Amino acid sequence: MAEFADISLFHLSRALSMLDQLADEQPDTYEDFVREMAADCTLVRDMLLAIGELSDNGADPKTLAQADHSLRQMIALWVLLQDITIPLAHFTAYTDES
Repeated sequence: MAEFADISLFHLSRALSMLDQLADEQPDTYEDFVREMAADCTLVRDMLLAIGELSDNGADPKTLAQADHSLRQMIALWVLLQDITIPLAHFTAYTDES
């Protein structure tokens, strides 16, 4: 498990890109993954519920997109902190600079 202070911007950006790619290429797998993260992390679960309420109350698309981006940031941090593998068949946007 990583320490919060050890998470670099590179690795956070990489995790966000992987989540974006998963959502674009395998939306069903992405939804399942988000549900798994919500089951394990209260903050992710609460944010997911808040997004649902925003949607139910007719929030504009920009607000929903911003909330979704915030959710992905939380998931990316959780993934890095817990050393969770994002279920992506391939990822080529970055090379590891470790």
